[in-house]
Amino acid sequence: MRKLLEELMLELLKAYSPTGYEEKAVKRYVEIVGSIGIGRVYVDEVGNAIVDCGEGNSRWVLLAGHIDTVPGELPVSYDGNIFKGRGAVDAKGPLVAMTVGALEASRHVGSGCRVTVAALVGEEGRSPGARALINDMINKGVRPSAIIVGEPSGCDGVVIGYRGSIKLRLKCVGSGGHSSDPNRGVSAIEELINLWLGMKSLSTSLQVSIGMNYIRGGEAFSVIPRECEALLDIRIPVDQGLPMIRSKIIEYISSSSSRCVPEMVEETPPVKVSVNTPIVRALIRSIIRNGLRPIPSIKLGTSDMNLLVNLTNNIVSYGPGKPELSHTDYEEISINELELGAKVYRDAVIEYCSIT
Repeated sequence: MRKLLEELMLELLKAYSPTGYEEKAVKRYVEIVGSIGIGRVYVDEVGNAIVDCGEGNSRWVLLAGHIDTVPGELPVSYDGNIFKGRGAVDAKGPLVAMTVGALEASRHVGSGCRVTVAALVGEEGRSPGARALINDMINKGVRPSAIIVGEPSGCDGVVIGYRGSIKLRLKCVGSGGHSSDPNRGVSAIEELINLWLGMKSLSTSLQVSIGMNYIRGGEAFSVIPRECEALLDIRIPVDQGLPMIRSKIIEYISSSSSRCVPEMVEETPPVKVSVNTPIVRALIRSIIRNGLRPIPSIKLGTSDMNLLVNLTNNIVSYGPGKPELSHTDYEEISINELELGAKVYRDAVIEYCSIT
């Protein structure tokens, strides 16, 4: 197990794969996993790498990780203990562990339980990999009976929920004019900033978080800005309804500024499942079996779990790696974490197949 974990992890880290540029990493993943000779290994129409072991749909566990990363290449190293590099935590570490764990599990469960691993593209973007996989399964009339999503939770973390999100683009206009006399004109940038500050206050009453991904606007020297644009990231708790939050935010923008227009870019509903869900129970038992105390949690971000729940609500998220290192310049994971994570994935699949 350890040798395969080391090889696959190091090769995937070397294959820098920011969202939209996953081809090299996918090719290397398929080459290494395909050489093992277990199951069918292929690349689908949108670029996802799929490893399919077994047949049938009645007992079918899908392990869905992602092979893309956020931008920002980092030096890759492995000293026999710690792997460093972009994606070590989010989420090539979980993908490597789940792949090895799934291959090990497929040897134990035999033909009575189908095990599939999907190395999905685009999760750090608009999730084209997960969306295509969902559409393909729905169109074919097939669905996995259980899903484990590969995201860093720590080796003892059981993620049963993620907040939802609204991506909202704000476009504001001003009047132009000479900036030597700013009171004679209307600045698009100031319009947006005033609206933004009001929305920050609104977020408290709505119990949501609102972050700004970017802001751009302005013109040459001495010109009052005529245009300004920003992208807002609104995160919605699992106990809040997305339509209600959307409605209140749009109502606030409309009543607060006649110069700013909202545009919905993307919406992702929150997701939460019960700890009594069969795959959650199987994961909890697996973590205990491997000497750890399971810690159920709800994450502040979103993941492909928010989308894959459309296939089945028998779903959970898990993965080795410290989640606080995600998207930072300090991503690292130990071989011991990977090995323990692989064992937890393996035993969770075996446990689920035995209880069903």
